Amino acid sequence: MKLSRMTFTKLLALVAIVLCSFASTSRASPLDPERYLLVEAEPRAQLEDYRLNDDVWPTHYDIEIKPYLEAETGKQAFTFDGNTKITVKTEKQGVAQIKLQIARMEITSWSVVRKSDNNVVQTLTEIYDAETEVLTIPLASGVTLQANTEYLLSFTYIGNMDDDMHGFYRSYYLLNGEKVWLGSTQFQQTHARRAFPCFDEPRFKATFQLKINHKTPQYSVYSNTPIVNASPSESGRTLTTFGITPSMSSYLVAFIVAPYEINQREQMGILARPQAQNQTQYSLDEGIKLLKALDDWIDYPYSSVPEMPRMYMAAVPDFSAGAMENWGLLTYREANILYRSDDSTSLQQQRIATVISHEIAHQWFGDLLTCEWWDVTWLNEGFARYCEYFATALVEPSWELEHQFVVEQVQSAMQMDSLITTHPMTHPVYTQAQASAIFDNISYNKGAVVLRMMEHFMTPSTFLTALRAYVKENAYKSVRPAHLFDALNRYNPNARMYMEPWTVQPGYPLVTVTSNDNGFTITQKRFLVNEPTHTDATMWPLPLTYATNANEFSNTTPTFVMTASYNIPMADASNVQYFILNKQQVGYYRVNYDAALWGKISNALHSEDFGGIHVLNRAQLVDDLFNLARGDIVPYGTALDILEYLKHETEYAPWLAAVNGLTTLSRRIHAEDEELFTIHILDIFAKAYDTVKFQAPSPTERRVFTYMRQNVLKWACNYGHEACSKAAVAEFERFYANPSVKVHPDLRQVVYCEGIRKGTQAHFEFLWNQYLTSNMATEQILILQGMGCASTYELISIMMDAIASEHVRSQDKSNAYTYIINNQYTLPHVSRYLQLNHAIWAAGHGSYLSVASAFNNLLARLKSDSERDTISAFIETNKNTLGQAAYDSIKNGLTEYETNKQFTMRNRDEISTFLKKKANGGAGAVFANVSMIVSLLVLVVCRW
Repeated sequence: MKLSRMTFTKLLALVAIVLCSFASTSRASPLDPERYLLVEAEPRAQLEDYRLNDDVWPTHYDIEIKPYLEAETGKQAFTFDGNTKITVKTEKQGVAQIKLQIARMEITSWSVVRKSDNNVVQTLTEIYDAETEVLTIPLASGVTLQANTEYLLSFTYIGNMDDDMHGFYRSYYLLNGEKVWLGSTQFQQTHARRAFPCFDEPRFKATFQLKINHKTPQYSVYSNTPIVNASPSESGRTLTTFGITPSMSSYLVAFIVAPYEINQREQMGILARPQAQNQTQYSLDEGIKLLKALDDWIDYPYSSVPEMPRMYMAAVPDFSAGAMENWGLLTYREANILYRSDDSTSLQQQRIATVISHEIAHQWFGDLLTCEWWDVTWLNEGFARYCEYFATALVEPSWELEHQFVVEQVQSAMQMDSLITTHPMTHPVYTQAQASAIFDNISYNKGAVVLRMMEHFMTPSTFLTALRAYVKENAYKSVRPAHLFDALNRYNPNARMYMEPWTVQPGYPLVTVTSNDNGFTITQKRFLVNEPTHTDATMWPLPLTYATNANEFSNTTPTFVMTASYNIPMADASNVQYFILNKQQVGYYRVNYDAALWGKISNALHSEDFGGIHVLNRAQLVDDLFNLARGDIVPYGTALDILEYLKHETEYAPWLAAVNGLTTLSRRIHAEDEELFTIHILDIFAKAYDTVKFQAPSPTERRVFTYMRQNVLKWACNYGHEACSKAAVAEFERFYANPSVKVHPDLRQVVYCEGIRKGTQAHFEFLWNQYLTSNMATEQILILQGMGCASTYELISIMMDAIASEHVRSQDKSNAYTYIINNQYTLPHVSRYLQLNHAIWAAGHGSYLSVASAFNNLLARLKSDSERDTISAFIETNKNTLGQAAYDSIKNGLTEYETNKQFTMRNRDEISTFLKKKANGGAGAVFANVSMIVSLLVLVVCRW
């Protein structure tokens, strides 16, 4: 397909027309969670009204669904008929009403019957609150439910298969250019109520039996449990009945209606569209290994749940989450389960394995025992994220996932948790928006980090013994943190005392170490990156470990300290090689040192073998230095001097920490210092580039070395490394001339990016055609990343049009946009596009809030006052079109721009002095100059 700006203008002409009557209330997905500045709608009801009471409890559901994936006589396409019968009971006396939840459905009839004698219970007119989505069924005057008696609630209704990837929704794939429709589900957190009336909170566990009336032979159907019966229901349709599920929460029910095929072995099967069956073997093989490993680790085999004799994992073309743990029918984005070695990168392969591990772990931590409510989501997601790394490591020990965990989970959690807007792991939620928002880095990453911290304290074997007891004792139940603490305390009486404060208090401490001749003093204060002079007095139980030489990094069992200040006595302390706190970054805190100690650490890092400092502590030092500088705790000049050691670093974990820190710093470098910063980047990456080389990975190289190459090549090429750029462009030209010989997957991101950056519109159209014709979701992601490197307004506009069109699926739109704005040279072009085409962008993404989100993510990266002024003028002129919420959001984004600008100006002298000195050849002497480091630090440490 030949692509041009005119082509897209014609393609989307209807969109602009439709916009005139556009009134969608869909919520935009955050493009960058840290910069998602949209104002959350205030609850329009009392908070407690969003929750059901505990008067009535369900015990069993019988559900029949009849979907229409095309229009039939008297039936609209993408609707479904439903019939649900819920067995309920109460243990209370005098219950005079029944509350449950429904959404986006039309109830055509309902009744309440006492099961023992089939007598109809007299009721009054139902009451429905569209805001809380609670349906109240009042009983007739003087009528109450009898305690411990079963009643049957029956509902007949018509539902909608929307395209927003929630509830029972519609998706599609292309076959010979035509859409093939299918139906799938996503019920977490609060969307089962779109498919059937239910008690849609995780604590209301019940059994479910599902029947689906579907067209045959066009469609096959799948659900949590195996099929027990299938019989013709009417001409061209079959009624398929699935086995009764174990007792579980409504959000775990799942079903798929699709022309799928299955690849199965050993009670596991991978479901996918027929054209993707050649991409399912890896996930099947890896899934079988991971299930066996988790069976053994938890010592509660998946197959011991009698209703679950098999596990299916399905690849769904449109999927809002990364994957979902529905018991027995796990669902995934295609990119997170479909793999082919010739079209997927090594990192994508790891992503698939770890996501599978995460979802399989949920079969215990989430499905078998379930968080009672979303305020303790971490009981589900923290464990699954922990297993994502440490269970996968059981079957893939060469991937060094234990090391990756530190940078990807510990350090990433700290980013969000250093903001005043963070929240504790256990945190009240009520509304749907609040329930959705709690699924964040705190519940996932911090949850996993705190579990790892306790594992090292209790020792791995004791920790595992306690977890096994926790699972067995709470099987089929809903749980609160106290259930976990009780299990841990049985094996270590201090477990709860040390763990609970990390779950109920937001944030984490900065631990400051000062030295004297007789030892070291440890003090703690909450770390808030944007508020270094705050007065928050929160304290945590500190897990302390330390090393003074290369031989002391292996023992990571901490001693917990419960005081604000603590002394570590050590004879002749002033003569130690260095003092490094928090071995292998097991504890969840940052560390700052006095000037003398930073000087010793700097000397060690710049010495042979980095002074024996453990690779994870090098990664810790890198991350801490970037963030202590960002938080005005350590001067930027000092931090950058010490970090010059990276010129000799050859390990992945410290480089990944460095890339994360440099990404943030690059967005705050003054525009006039960009050239100096480029010199700095090319210098510190020079040896790393010579180490990894522009080449495909060898069969014997370490997996993390392959990952390091991808980062090094990306940064080198982005900043104009001549050899990198030349090699990447040559490889792109070769691929352009002969598309049948593909670029190695582990080189594609940099080759596609540099080929588009340095290429022509013909190259751009060539790669776009590869996107349109690719059968691989992982390859399409790599192409979107590459096309985001376009540098002209013409090509940026084509790309932005594509993102707003249906050519880029909804699930990929936000990432595709992020790929563009991560290239700072595109920002003025993106700003101009959004101002000229805001109607197209709003229609393509669901609402004008998406326009606000796009502007805010752009403003977070922008360094141009004139561009800021243009955006400000635009929103004033178009206030009525944007709407108040979007207008207010962009105003917040403009305020954030000013905050970022103030940060840049406040730190510019320090940073530019370092960069100028380095550009003039002086940095080599600076970083070894301990006395200079001391002088720069001493006042800051005293002030802190």
